[in-house]
Order: sequence, then structure tokens, then C-alpha cells
Amino acid sequence: MAGNDTPETGESGGLRLDQLGQEVTVPRGGRIVSQGETPEFFYVVQSGKVRVFRETQDGIRTELTELGSGSYFGEVALVTGQPRTASVEAVEESILIKVSKEEFDRLLNQNPQLSRHIIQQLAAWLVAGDQRLETETVHQVKLRQLSWFDYALIIGLSIVFAVVFNLYNDNQIPLMQGWGVKGAVPQISLDQALEYYQKKNAIFVDARKNNFFEQRHIKEAISLPVVFFELQYPMFQFMLTQMGASKEKPLIVYGGNYSRRFDVDLARLLMEKGHDKVLVFGGNHQGWERAFPVEEKKGKAPGTMPLGLAGLIEWLPVGIFLLLLIPPVRRSPYLSVACRLLLGVIFIEFALSKIMRPAVFALNVVDYNLTPAWGVNLWSLALPWAELLGGLFLVLGIRTRAAATIIGGMNIIFIIGLVNAIFLGLPINCGCVGEVGEPVNWWKVLKNTGMLFMAIQIFFYDRLFVLDRGGFIWRARSI
Repeated sequence: MAGNDTPETGESGGLRLDQLGQEVTVPRGGRIVSQGETPEFFYVVQSGKVRVFRETQDGIRTELTELGSGSYFGEVALVTGQPRTASVEAVEESILIKVSKEEFDRLLNQNPQLSRHIIQQLAAWLVAGDQRLETETVHQVKLRQLSWFDYALIIGLSIVFAVVFNLYNDNQIPLMQGWGVKGAVPQISLDQALEYYQKKNAIFVDARKNNFFEQRHIKEAISLPVVFFELQYPMFQFMLTQMGASKEKPLIVYGGNYSRRFDVDLARLLMEKGHDKVLVFGGNHQGWERAFPVEEKKGKAPGTMPLGLAGLIEWLPVGIFLLLLIPPVRRSPYLSVACRLLLGVIFIEFALSKIMRPAVFALNVVDYNLTPAWGVNLWSLALPWAELLGGLFLVLGIRTRAAATIIGGMNIIFIIGLVNAIFLGLPINCGCVGEVGEPVNWWKVLKNTGMLFMAIQIFFYDRLFVLDRGGFIWRARSI
């Protein structure tokens, strides 16, 4: 496109350049040739300076070079007959010699020295272009590479913040439920418990939340939700008195949950109240549903509440999911920025409510019946901080691919939990903000699927307004 080292005298073989073409003056900022236009002239810079650049349809400019006095440009398009491959504009007021294609062809035919010089210059550009492309490709690959450090940074900070904040939180919870509590709760086998039940030698107490109790429970069992123990224990005492049961009569507590969160906790609380013989099912703690007579009815959905701004924003991923079906839109880096901001706001808002009340969120985790006892509190403490940091990283453009991966992983886990709850008919809500929130249904699954696809779009196409190992990228990097 452009070359240097033309002799100042303008001599090239038998003809002088100043004897060809016409002299033109171009003001500062003036466009001399435009990318894509049909070539008609060859130019020599007599004085001043010009800039050579390429520009995409969406306005992203790649600066190629600047040419000063004695340089020339426009020969490539005249030699190949192809449209202009770049644009040229004046950096300052410049005087150019404008040579027509016919004169340029005659000049080449009569000046082998100039022809060789142009060929050498073209070869040098090809080599330099290959090197520049390789350098930029290596840079972009390194910039886009994920490392374990990215994940360790987010996950490690989440765990550290969770543990430290929990130490100074008035609503703190133990890292593992029952950790440090002396004395195990006595257990009883299902066969022994069934014998007690048939002989009416024990009182069966359901420790689960009211919605679960109403949906399905052991016939004639008493409901005493551990989450409202202090509030409902006086009524429980009154019922025992009406039944003529003393504190010496065995109480067999069941909760039917994978984490054993309700039955064991309630048993300990009852023992603290002075009940002499409190037992929980050993072994198959959910076997009571098949071993005992049960009463059941369709579960009643728990109370719900509007989720505020984040709840409204959660519907936007459904629309974006439809946009992702359009290939040009799907690959847009500007869509990635929009996805980052939306996901960031959603996860930041939901994380803050969970961070302040970890015990409530832990009970919501228990509701999904997927987490073992030792993992409930750890998950409930660390997950909200991972949501917060992931959301902040997306909004600020820091380690966005790692943040999108972690948030996408959390969405997959949540979708699995939602689908499991729907198929099991669990009477729970999403647990997004405290004890109330949206009901668990297929609409909630759809919204989280939309967020998952947003995270995937960010992972593959996010490259604008990001702070990464290569520094802050305001636009797509220029070569």
C-alpha cells in the first residue's frame, strides 16, 4: 500500500516523478484515498505527513503506518487491480504528486529499478505483516487463556471473606452444623420405632417445616418445626399435657432430609428442655415414608414476595436467550457487555441478602435435599460471596471469563436443584432472598437457563471494556 525511500530528486530510471502527474495540496485531516474504492492514482509525498489505516464497518480502526516526505503509496492496488486495501488521510497539510494509472504503468515499464524496489517493499510488508499477525495472535491467546489462578482468586477470596465475615456477624453459624457439640443424639432403627408406634409407646415429632408436614407425615405425628422451636414449644408442651404424656415418655423425632438438619437439631433442643428420652431414626432416615402409615395431601406452596429490581431483571435473560439464536447477534461483544451488567446486578443483589442471614439461607439449601450435613453451612457461607465477587468481576470487567464460568456453574447447580424439587413435588420457593421468594416452577428454570446461556456468551465473545492480564481493553485491540 505504501513505501519509503524514493529518492528526493524523484528519479527512477529514465523518467523523473516530478515530470509526471500533477501536484495537489491536501489539508490536515483530508481523506486522500478510501478503503474499498477503485484505484486510479499512485501518490508520492512531496512534503507533510499522511496516515495509513484500515477501518471495519462498526468503526474499529487499525492504524498501519505514517508516511513522510519522499514516501509513496497506492501502488499495490494499481499493480493488483484490486480495490484499495486501506484508507489514507493527511496528518498535516501535505503536498502530493498524483500519478494516473497509465503514467504509473509507463513508469514501471521504463524503470526496472523502481519495479524491483516495489517488489522488495511488498515482500518486506508481507514478512512484517506475518510477524505482526503472529505477535497479535499470541497476545490475544495469552490474554484469553484461563488459568487456575483465575478460579483460585475468586473461590479463594469467597472462602476467606465468608469465614472472616461470619466470625464478626451477629447472625454467625458454625462452619459445620453440630461441630463442637458434645454427645451424639441416640438413634433407633425403623423396626424398633415401628414397634413403638404400634404399641403407642412413643410420641412421633416431625421437625420439618409446616409445608412439608402438611404434604406428607407419619399418621398422628405432632408438628414441631425446628425453625420455629422457641415460638411453638409452649404449644407443644400443652399438647403433651393434654395427651397425658410426661417428659419421660420417648420422643422419636424425624425430619426425612439428606442433611439430617431438622431431626438432629430438634432432638438436641428437646433434650435441652429436659426431655429424658429423645431418639432419631438411624440408618435410612427417610424410610419412614414406606414403613409407617402416613397422611398426605397436595403440598401448599410457601409464601412468596416480589424480588424487587433483580426479580424484574431476571426476566431479561429470557429475551436475550432468543437473541442468542441469531448468529451475528450471538457473537457480538456489545451483547457480552450487556450480559455482564445484567448478570452482575442480579447476582450482587441476591448475594447481599444471603450474606447477612446465613442461617436462613442454610435452611433454604436444606430444602432442596441435595447437600450432606457437613456441606450445608460451608456452602451457605461461601456461595453468596462467590455470587457477589463473580457479579462484581463481571460488572467491572475483571477476569470475566473465569467469573462467567463460576456463575454458569452455579446456574447449572441451581437448575438441577429446581428440576429435582419440581419432580419430587417439594413445597418450597427458590430461596433467592431469605425465607421467601419466587415459587419453584418451570418459569424459574427458564430464567436460570437464560442466565446460563448469557454466561456462555460472555465466555466465548466478551472482549470489550475488560481488565485482564493484558491491561484494560476499551475496544477490540488494534494490530
